[in-house]
Amino acid sequence: MKKIKLNPYIRDFDAIRDEKLDLIIGKDWVEVSSADWKRMKEAGTKQGDTILPTFIEEEEGMGEVKNFIKDDKVKMEELELEDTDLVIEEEE
Repeated sequence: MKKIKLNPYIRDFDAIRDEKLDLIIGKDWVEVSSADWKRMKEAGTKQGDTILPTFIEEEEGMGEVKNFIKDDKVKMEELELEDTDLVIEEEE
């Protein structure tokens, strides 16, 4: 069993309901199975340009914080095509 709660740095909500467990997880520690924690620790919540772990586990701490900066630029190497990949038809 793992003790988890809502990440205190999440400011958008006070609690989140896990539909699979039918459990409301807020600022107090609640116990969930290790299998459920494995699923839930993948959840992230966007705060500005950062993605924070939605839930934290008592022994593991805050988890991994990720930057969320949308990069619409495509690398030029991905756009380069060989001549055989491109077929151009001309209209008469």
